[in-house]
Amino acid sequence: MRAANLSIGFVPTMGALHYGHLSLIEAAKKKCDIVVCSIFVNPTQFNQESDLNAYPRTLENDIQLLLSCSCDILFHPEVSEMYGESMEKESTEDYGNFIHVLEGASRPGHFDGVVTVLRKLFLLVLPHQVFFGQKDYQQCLVVQTLIHRSFPEIIFHLCPIAREMDGLAMSSRNVRLTEAERALAPKIFENLSLVANNWKKDYWQSVLSQASINLQQEPFVFEYLSACDPKSLRELDTFQENAIILVAVRLGSTRLIDNLIIQA
Repeated sequence: MRAANLSIGFVPTMGALHYGHLSLIEAAKKKCDIVVCSIFVNPTQFNQESDLNAYPRTLENDIQLLLSCSCDILFHPEVSEMYGESMEKESTEDYGNFIHVLEGASRPGHFDGVVTVLRKLFLLVLPHQVFFGQKDYQQCLVVQTLIHRSFPEIIFHLCPIAREMDGLAMSSRNVRLTEAERALAPKIFENLSLVANNWKKDYWQSVLSQASINLQQEPFVFEYLSACDPKSLRELDTFQENAIILVAVRLGSTRLIDNLIIQA
């Protein structure tokens, strides 16, 4: 395909596909001749084996969804094919301070696993362009750093978050929510929107505090709600017009993340 001068777009996933993933496939199809999707539940990016074991695996349904949006190639390797006998991980220690905050602080070693598997996937697929969802914003900064350092020929695309009608960010983990938890989950986006809609010099800190309090009400288990610089993920101590608000909470056994970018 490369010899025929066809452009290759790549969407790496861990399966349990939903419209958020399909929107990435659609974005890739608009820009590339061939679209490759990988489905690989990567063991080195999980902090707990129980979380790895509980991760939904719906391959037959995933295949039907990929066919429905005319994805060209599915790459679905086994762990042994990707790692052989060594599960050794790369280190992201020198990627910058943004590695150690938010998800990096909550899930130590997670981004090491992400970088390890993506380097393998990029070398196997040899894509011209790659497509990632904004929901995993911090991961996207990690991927951009990897590309800048090791794959400068690859074009990176940050694609918008796909949301349910009630605002909940689409996620493979949403299927693990109970009916009661699912009914409460839209409050995550509601509170992100509360901050974004009141993003003014005199209000931003008080509204951020109020949204944090809202998301500490049971049954939510609050992890963080932070206003950060979009490039460095440095937590803001003074007002700036361009920012990103990132959140992580648990509902029951399910951990949910989301974010909103605020631009002047």
